[in-house]
Amino acid sequence: MFGLATGWLGWEPRVAWSTPIPELLLAYEAKIKFIQATNPFGSGEKKSKEAIAKDARIGFRAAAMSRKAAMEACAAA
Repeated sequence: MFGLATGWLGWEPRVAWSTPIPELLLAYEAKIKFIQATNPFGSGEKKSKEAIAKDARIGFRAAAMSRKAAMEACAAA
């Protein structure tokens, strides 16, 4: 537990020794959730083909809308 507290959590040894184990484990679980939530490459979970297709449609729609807006701005200038 000491290695978990000082390594993964980055706590000082004094804090690691004085922290009760349940609190240490809760902090570790929170750290894991934070890392998963802020991971720029996703959560590691596989998306279904339908979910990937939906994300692609949303992205293409946004790109088309921004292109249309850019073309309208150029035409107005």
